[in-house]
Amino acid sequence: MNICQKFTLFLITFMLLMAVACSSATPTPATMVGFWEDNANNVTTIQAQDDGYVVYTTYYMFASHSQNSLVSSSYENGVLTWKYCPPAKPCITMQTVSFNGDTLDVTWTNDNGESGQMTLTRTDVGKPEN
Repeated sequence: MNICQKFTLFLITFMLLMAVACSSATPTPATMVGFWEDNANNVTTIQAQDDGYVVYTTYYMFASHSQNSLVSSSYENGVLTWKYCPPAKPCITMQTVSFNGDTLDVTWTNDNGESGQMTLTRTDVGKPEN
């Protein structure tokens, strides 16, 4: 075997090994499970349920006893929808639009007919102790 054949064999072997290494180094799938803070300092707790997700609680981050009343939560066709009622404010319905690791884009509507979009960010702050 001449030097060119050896070099070619080396390159082919190297490329195959790299392809195998790259294909086995797949990242862990991202999950929406966790705590998500909106721009009004409300934190939503999302948990896994069956093959989807469910909102478990929503609360205002800076009040230890301020839990918003969770009215509903559903997960259909990859979209998580939940409705909650903050104390003395209109109820809000949120619906996921996209998820990218540490950001969760949602649309929202409230009982006053207002609507918009916002991005929730992952936070490591859970429900305050009572």
